[in-house]
Amino acid sequence: MKYFIALLLLSGSMYSQEQVFNVQRYCVDEAPFKIGECDISGNEYSFVFLDRKKNDVVFFFTNMKLKYKITKSVVYAPDPNYILYSLENEKGTVDMKINKQSTKMEFLYPNNHIYLTVGKSTKL
Repeated sequence: MKYFIALLLLSGSMYSQEQVFNVQRYCVDEAPFKIGECDISGNEYSFVFLDRKKNDVVFFFTNMKLKYKITKSVVYAPDPNYILYSLENEKGTVDMKINKQSTKMEFLYPNNHIYLTVGKSTKL
């Protein structure tokens, strides 16, 4: 019975998310930045949960879980094909870009940039 209740709670929390992005490949560019360079790359277990209604982003990146609040979202001026999100948590701020086709995402940290190629997103 405990497992059934836990399963219901877990499924309820998953359904409260608006979109789930399945990361197919990641590329980490460490400072100093060079466009197109991958210091670290792979296709390990990674997901991004985006809930615009709650202004939440949860990024499961390999063995880390990063939670953020969306503080602002705008069309990215240099390339209107992207939406730019300003994110914040207790450790600081980061910018996240998502293309309108929802196939490319970027997390732009001060010391590294994480580029994600994502599969079809799921709306819950």
